Amino acid sequence: MDLSLDTKETELLTGLLERYLEDLRREIHHTDRAAFRTALKADEALMERLLARLKTPAYMGM
Repeated sequence: MDLSLDTKETELLTGLLERYLEDLRREIHHTDRAAFRTALKADEALMERLLARLKTPAYMGM
């Protein structure tokens, strides 16, 4: 699937992901259940990959 975003959309999505990632890391830190922590860490890794792609100049249409 291809998704084209303009600069404003990319900035908004990046900001949202960064804020959610902070909350997610806090949740991971406070989670006692191993299975839930593992699932949260998988989400964290996926979000980090998405953010890296969003921050590349090629993805931003530059």
